[in-house]
Amino acid sequence: MQRGRRATRAFAPRRRRSGAAARSGVRGAALAVALLLAGCTAIPSSGPVEAGLDDLSQAEQTVQYNPVGPVAGATQEDLVQGFVIAASSPRDDYAVAREFLTADYAAQWDPYFGVLIADGSRPYRSDGAAAGVLSLAAVAKVDAQGTMLPVQPGPSTEMRFEFERVGEEWRISSAPAGIILESSMFGTLWSQQQLYFVGAGNVLVPETRWYLSRSALVTELVASLLEGPGERLRETVHSGFPAGTALVTNSVQVTDGIARIDLTGAMLEAGPAAMAEVNEQVQATLQSVRGVTGFELFVDGTPLRDTPDGDAGAPRQVNQFSDPVVLIDGELGTIVSGEFRPMGGFAQSVGDLDPAEVTLAPGEQAAALLNDEGVVLVSDDGALLVDDRRRLIAPAFDFLGNVWSVSAADARTLRITAPDGATTSIRAPWLAGREPVAVRVSPDGARIAALVPSDEGSQVLVAGVIRDENGVPVATTAEADVQLWTTGDPIDLDWMGQLRFAVLSGLGAASKVTIGGVGQFSAEQGSVPGGRQVSGGGGRTQLRVLGEGADLFSPQTSGWQRSESDISLLAKRG
Repeated sequence: MQRGRRATRAFAPRRRRSGAAARSGVRGAALAVALLLAGCTAIPSSGPVEAGLDDLSQAEQTVQYNPVGPVAGATQEDLVQGFVIAASSPRDDYAVAREFLTADYAAQWDPYFGVLIADGSRPYRSDGAAAGVLSLAAVAKVDAQGTMLPVQPGPSTEMRFEFERVGEEWRISSAPAGIILESSMFGTLWSQQQLYFVGAGNVLVPETRWYLSRSALVTELVASLLEGPGERLRETVHSGFPAGTALVTNSVQVTDGIARIDLTGAMLEAGPAAMAEVNEQVQATLQSVRGVTGFELFVDGTPLRDTPDGDAGAPRQVNQFSDPVVLIDGELGTIVSGEFRPMGGFAQSVGDLDPAEVTLAPGEQAAALLNDEGVVLVSDDGALLVDDRRRLIAPAFDFLGNVWSVSAADARTLRITAPDGATTSIRAPWLAGREPVAVRVSPDGARIAALVPSDEGSQVLVAGVIRDENGVPVATTAEADVQLWTTGDPIDLDWMGQLRFAVLSGLGAASKVTIGGVGQFSAEQGSVPGGRQVSGGGGRTQLRVLGEGADLFSPQTSGWQRSESDISLLAKRG
């Protein structure tokens, strides 16, 4: 890597992409309402690089809360409710919240363990003379790395507290680790950000993390990039930063909109390809941060110089937006501005195969369909039956043109058919014993999602896709995370981008639409009468649902509107 002339990377106009920790020796960095970076500094708005605050919990925050400590004569319930409110302020290492604790426990309590997000009231009941239980309607939890997962609906989450007398007053002697926030307050104090890594096929893959909204955000994002991807993506993506690369001063200064990122000497081990990855990762990660318009990379205070053709082979963003594809009177085509446009080539033969489901390959070079025979791959070379197992569900494509087919009778065995027709199988142990109704691969090929029934209705499981050096799928991660819980019987699922997905679930004659995402809150989008197929299309405006009477429904500001009729099938892409 060359040093010399400073290479400032200004951000290009923001590219379309779907919605939205520093650690290295510090537990809970970028995560509890006062996450720390070991030796991290606050970011001055101007001036030279200086040592900043050792405790980032004191860095400037967008919103400040000033709770009060315990009052004289407070009951045990008063202490618990006051303690929960006080934990909204991380000032001085949660000094106000620690006033509710005994001296011994105040030194032991760990507010950086994570965040439990709960809505509604918080009823309290005594459990003996010196203990009590707080009941919470938890909706999500955020761990110490900033990863969010939804909490299964059902019985209240119960948090136990114990008390001791300190003089004439009660104080809390034992409490759960971490903090509790209402979702509205969490949304005010925290923001979702996307870290970008490099996946198979040289594409950028986002990972959602949650951070406290404050001036130290840029430092935390860069430190998180240096730390690498989270658990579910470690075998799926990589980073261009050489191993051992760290921030020199554990701080990133932003001056006139330019983030000055000073790295240790390990960065010099990056070759041109890795350097191109680093530049794209940093640009994509910082592009949405308010007040940051570009960045500069340094090694031990010396600017890094761009190498010739430094952007050649740089990883690319995934194009996610597309027009809906439908089957009308046996013809497959797109709907553009309300006009049906038949597709040519192989698409003209799709209707003759009597498909129940159709998925179009990236680049529209082929289609995979499900009919009475099984999964059929259709291209200009003709039609090829690639899977004839029983109880097959709608096939999927990944961005490299591989067809994924799944049998609900043995969902743990995924069949992969390459563009040349060669077939292999990989294991998905997290689907053992489950009967998915839909399985879809994310647009970047890094994740696979499955919609399955649950005791409470429906859930979406998301796992990572592991590929070899040529991008060929060889396995999925051994485990998957439940990224969405919703009511109603599962009907259909599709990705709406690299991180978000849309789910159809049945509630009587209506089908509820729910938008969820990896590491994101879910949101109900209303109901469509008789909804049976959904197509994500890359964003909410491209979202379509095929409902009763062969009508196609499009989302409006509130609710859904019939946009086309006489649609026999709504296809998917990828």
